Amino acid sequence: DVRQIQYELRKRRADEILDFAFVVIRTKLGQITRILGLPMLAFVLLDYFALRTMRSLEWDQATLQVLMIPIVMLEAMLLQIPLFYLNSRWLFEEKVSDGSIWRATARGMFSMLFRIVIPYFIQLTILAPTVIALWNVLIRGFYRPEVLYLEGLRGKDLRTRLGSLTSALQVLTFWVFHIILFFVFTYLCIVFLENVMELIRLENYDIYVAYSMASPAFIFLILLYSIFFAVSRFLFYVDARTALEGWDLELQFIRGLDEMTSQKRIS
Repeated sequence: DVRQIQYELRKRRADEILDFAFVVIRTKLGQITRILGLPMLAFVLLDYFALRTMRSLEWDQATLQVLMIPIVMLEAMLLQIPLFYLNSRWLFEEKVSDGSIWRATARGMFSMLFRIVIPYFIQLTILAPTVIALWNVLIRGFYRPEVLYLEGLRGKDLRTRLGSLTSALQVLTFWVFHIILFFVFTYLCIVFLENVMELIRLENYDIYVAYSMASPAFIFLILLYSIFFAVSRFLFYVDARTALEGWDLELQFIRGLDEMTSQKRIS
């Protein structure tokens, strides 16, 4: 029921969607922290101890970075699961209980692991050299979680729906925006942290604070940015459905009828 949608429905440009994502995150920051704070902290600590162990074995820096890429990628994907349920509830509910998100995540974890996370992980790592695998994940499968779990489509219906929703040019534009923002965000944060470490005269801080996949601070920034990416990607899906199905026009029509009815202009 479009009348229950909490967000303003209108066609947005890619930059407007990113700006709207900032608004949503700022509004829901408390719940995001409660739901994702502990998993993020656990992932960063695990990565920190894994890096220490590998360094104690005298592995070189290049090897550390190569090994950490799939690990951090998997962690970011796992964070997307509770975020998926948060986004879907925020769309229709003003207030969402933490308990409902934990229950939904627990119920859907197994299914999403084998339908979304593991297939995407394999295609982005083992099959990454093939252009078809990357295209399937980054472009054709961009709305796959929403169509699969929110719209409940499977097989041929799912593929047809993805084809109607997805505009390759728009999705590529979205990816370009995020790639640029990610590098700007992480670079500025790392520079800031390095300056702080120098001010407090901390020794050997470059091991932990560096623009590198072998740096716990950089890993934390990647996981932090994945939250913004997930929220903006879901808003991109809402925008695609609004444009395709005319949600904004339907809502205006319903409101117009309701107003006419309240004024007794129709029987």
